[in-house]
Amino acid sequence: MTGRQPFSDLELIMRRHGARPAAPRALDAAATATLAEWDRQDAALAALYGPIAAEPLPATMRAALGRAAHEDAAPRAAWPPRARIAAAFVLVALGAAGGWGAARLLPSGGFAPPAAAFAAIRAHQTFVGEVTHPVEVKADQAEHLTRWLSKRLGHAINAPDFAAFGFVLMGGRILPAEPGTAAVFMYENATGQRITLYAAPGDGSSETAFRFVEAGATQGFWWVDSGLRYAVVGEVPREALRSLATAAWEQLT
Repeated sequence: MTGRQPFSDLELIMRRHGARPAAPRALDAAATATLAEWDRQDAALAALYGPIAAEPLPATMRAALGRAAHEDAAPRAAWPPRARIAAAFVLVALGAAGGWGAARLLPSGGFAPPAAAFAAIRAHQTFVGEVTHPVEVKADQAEHLTRWLSKRLGHAINAPDFAAFGFVLMGGRILPAEPGTAAVFMYENATGQRITLYAAPGDGSSETAFRFVEAGATQGFWWVDSGLRYAVVGEVPREALRSLATAAWEQLT
């Protein structure tokens, strides 16, 4: 006897945003749980980023979105109608949940990124351009920085060494997270390019594989390990960012 075919993410996204399936069927327990989890994530994002959604779009972000729209125009025009509709649903859902900062945050492989991935992108975009106060505690106070972030995070953590990739630790800071507190390490290379490592308490997820997310020119790889959610974020080529994330995972494991 053949069991019921599980609902795909596309089917659930379309149902969630009012699209009527050609052959409707009742939701099963797994689909209901997935939709409930998406509701929980939306609520967390709304709580974290509600005020941000009302802010005017920065000029740098407008320019990045304009470039992305221009670059994506040709491939997007070639998509079949159903794929374009599905993509629109995804963008609407992400935009409504996280404001402009997450409007172009897209998952790879059909996996919806968790709230921590949105938060990591937003934290990077907020502080990477800071000149006077990019970090709260500088790298020359490394011992204090490690103790402070570990205590506030509730988990021992050391800043990974990215010197082999040309990035040197600048320092770190703490940020509110859902749940608890997040730690952010910032790094810079000789040309002034910066990347960040974001770490926040886990939410019970067992997803350990690297997942890619992007928001305009900002890209990131996130993963879950030992009760923490991590993300390496920057405006660097995707494969270089993957190498940095792999190095972070090896040192943090």
